[in-house]
Amino acid sequence: MSGDKPADRPGVRLWRRVRQPDAYGVVLAAVLLALIGTGFGGVVAALAALLQAAALLFALWTARYPPALLAVAVPVGLLAAGFALAGAVTQDRALTAVGEALTVLLVAGTVVLILGRIGRRPRVTLATIAAALSVYLLVGIAYAHAFGLINAVGGQFFTAPGTERNVDYLYFSLTTLTTTGYGDLVARTDPGRMTAVSEAVIGQLYLVTIVATVVSNVGRARRRDLRAGPDDR
Repeated sequence: MSGDKPADRPGVRLWRRVRQPDAYGVVLAAVLLALIGTGFGGVVAALAALLQAAALLFALWTARYPPALLAVAVPVGLLAAGFALAGAVTQDRALTAVGEALTVLLVAGTVVLILGRIGRRPRVTLATIAAALSVYLLVGIAYAHAFGLINAVGGQFFTAPGTERNVDYLYFSLTTLTTTGYGDLVARTDPGRMTAVSEAVIGQLYLVTIVATVVSNVGRARRRDLRAGPDDR
């Protein structure tokens, strides 16, 4: 027999945490699950695509942006997932291209809005770190879909044949973002190569500037808030 009150139960505590503003730990967990699910393919990959769209929409909701913004993001997310699934089932390049383009747009917009939100927070917290890491992974996801878009529009993306799976694009994107560069997958066209180079540069600059600054300032108030008086905050 447990003496826990209903409000102290794990499920209740989790729900209360999810409902709080800036619950970026939930966003980070959802993005990680979507990344893992992408590697399995089939139905799991389809569910991962839906989870990815849900994570993006939740990121906007937890940042407490105006409902009008969600009213635009929800149909874009649903359309992106729908076109992506339709393209995967029918192997139609046009459907795939539309799905990839919508996903890139949605992910890029989410990244900008998250950065704008954490830039206005008066104090650097663990939620700020989770938001910064979520953005880093979302950049990798955005580039993975950009590679898929290049493949759908311009033909085979990689030099090796038979590498047109979502997991191939995601694998290549994350190894490029982290500048690991295993060398087993190589972009075939100039647009693909230049896109990959831009990802590598952005990934390194983001780590040594945004993430490093956030981690080194955990618990500190921003300078402008320290200078402001109680009536100015």
